Amino acid sequence: MKTGLKTLGSHLRLDLNMGKQPLFVLTLLIYLSYWVVILTGDAKYPQPVVYFAEMGMFPIVIMLTVLLFAREIGGGGMEVIATYPVSLRLMAVRKWVLALVLSALAGMGWMAVYRIKFGAIVTDMHSWSGGEAAFRKTGGLALLLQTLPAYMLLASVAVLGIVWFQKLYGGMALSFALWVLDTMSAGSILGGKTLYTAYLPEDSSFLLNRFILGAFAVLILLVALGLIGVRERWIGRDEE
Repeated sequence: MKTGLKTLGSHLRLDLNMGKQPLFVLTLLIYLSYWVVILTGDAKYPQPVVYFAEMGMFPIVIMLTVLLFAREIGGGGMEVIATYPVSLRLMAVRKWVLALVLSALAGMGWMAVYRIKFGAIVTDMHSWSGGEAAFRKTGGLALLLQTLPAYMLLASVAVLGIVWFQKLYGGMALSFALWVLDTMSAGSILGGKTLYTAYLPEDSSFLLNRFILGAFAVLILLVALGLIGVRERWIGRDEE
C-alpha cells in the first residue's frame, strides 16, 4: 500500500512538473487575464459569471489536459514508456482526473477573486431535480458541479485526440474544434447536447443534458484508453 502511494506521488510530481512548457505560460496568462478582467470591472455591474465558469474555463480545461501529456507525447517518451511493465491506461486515467482536479482548483481561484470584487456569485443555476433555472446566489461547489460534465467531455475529447493522432496538437485541434463549434453557434448546432448551460434550448432538460455530456465523456475516454493500451502503436513508430 505504501509503495503504491509512493509511486502515485512520484507520478503526480512528474505530471505537475510542467512549468517549463510554453503552453503552460500561455495557459497561465489566459487564466490570470480573467482575474484582471474581474478586478478591473465596475463593482456596481458584475460581469456575467457564465463568461468565466463556461466560456473562459473551457479552453483552460483543454490546455491543462494537453499539458499533462506533454512530457510523454511531446518529448517522444511514449516509445520508451510503452516498453515498460506499466499500465498506459492507468496513466491516461490519472492525467484525465488530474486535469479535472486542476481545472476545479482554477475554478475556485477565479471564484474567490470574483467574491472579493463583487461580494457574491450570482448567476443562473439549474436544479438537478428539474424545473426552470433561477438567477440566484450560489456557492463554488454547486457551480463547479453544474459545469463539471462539460469539463469532463472536453478533457476526454482532448485525450482521444492526443492518443488517436499520437500528437499533442491532435488533442488541441479536436477539443478546440468542439468548443469553437458550440461557442460560435451559441449552442444551436449541438442543441440539447450543448456544453453551455446558458445555451440550453427552453424545451431541453438540464439533467438530461448533463447526463448526456457525462456519458459521452466516459465513452470517449474508454475509446481513448483502448487506443493508448495498444503498445504496438507507440513502439512501432520508429520502426516504420
